[in-house]
Amino acid sequence: MREPARFALAFGLRWRARLSSAAAGVVLVYHRVGGQAADDPNTEIVPGVPAAAFRRQLRHLRRRYRLVPAARIVEAARSRRRGQPLPVAITFDDDLASHLRDALPALRAEGLTATFFLSGCSLREAHPFWWEDLQEAIDGGLVTSEALALVPEELVRAALEREPKAIRWVASAIERLEPAQRGEVAAALRAAVGEGAVEPGLRAPDVRALVDGGCDVGFHTLRHDALPALADDELERAMRDGREALAAAAGAELDLIAYPHGKADARVARAASAACFSYGFTTVRGLVRQDTDSHLVPRIVPALSAGALALRLARAFARGE
Repeated sequence: MREPARFALAFGLRWRARLSSAAAGVVLVYHRVGGQAADDPNTEIVPGVPAAAFRRQLRHLRRRYRLVPAARIVEAARSRRRGQPLPVAITFDDDLASHLRDALPALRAEGLTATFFLSGCSLREAHPFWWEDLQEAIDGGLVTSEALALVPEELVRAALEREPKAIRWVASAIERLEPAQRGEVAAALRAAVGEGAVEPGLRAPDVRALVDGGCDVGFHTLRHDALPALADDELERAMRDGREALAAAAGAELDLIAYPHGKADARVARAASAACFSYGFTTVRGLVRQDTDSHLVPRIVPALSAGALALRLARAFARGE
C-alpha cells in the first residue's frame, strides 16, 4: 500500500476512534533512528527508522494525537473523554548514540518530549551489545555455526544465507540462553567482529544532555538480561545494579523501568514495584487502558514509514487492541 493510501485509511479510522469514549492510549517504543533506509529490514535484528521517516512520524504524531510523557500515559488514558485527541507517549530503549545525535534534535524541532530507557553500561566507555556484534558478524559473514555452538546450527546457517527474519530467530535463541551461556556467545561474537565498529553508546554528559533537552530518563537494567529467567536474588540485583550511577548522570531519580527485550511477568512486575519503580514497560503489543497494570504497560513498535505508523496507530485505537 502506498503512503497516501495509508494516510487516507488512517484518517477515517483515527476519527472513528477519537469520537468513541475509549479511555485508551499508546506507548511507542523506538530503538535506533537516523540514517538511510535499510536495503532489507528483514535482515536486521531491530530495523532502524530512517531519519526522514522519523521526522515525518513526529510531525504526524504532533498534529493528530495528544503527546504526553510516558510517566503520564496511564493517567492520560484514564482521563480521556469522547472527542478528545488520543494520548500517545514516545519512548526509546538501549544506550545508542543515535538517541542524542538524531532523535533529540528531531524531537526538539517538533517541540516534543520522550523517555529514554538506558542501562548506563556506556557511561564511561563504549560497551558493545551482543546483538550489535551479531548483526555485524552476520552481515559480514564473520562467524560460523561452529563458533556459535550454543545456537541451533540451522538458525545460524539461515541467517548467514540472508533468509528473511532468520537473524531475529538467532537473536531470540541467544536471548533464551542462561546468562553465563549468553556471555559465552557474546564473547565469541566479539572475537569474530574483532576491531569492527562498536556502538559508542552514551557517556554521562550525553545522558544529561537528553535531560537538559527536555526528555526523561528511565532504567533498562545494567546487564540487559531477560528478567523472567532470573532467580529471585538475580532479579533483585538487576533492579538495583547501575541504577544509582545512571540517576547521578541524569541528575534525577529513576522511577520508570523498561524491561530488557520487553519481557516481564507478574513476578517481574512485583519486583519492579518492590524496587520503587512507579511504572514498568513491556513490548507486549496493546493499548494502555484504565485497568492497565502500571508495572506491565504495553508498548507498540513503530513502523518504518510515517504512513505505516499512522495506519498502525489508527488501527490499534479503532480495534481497541
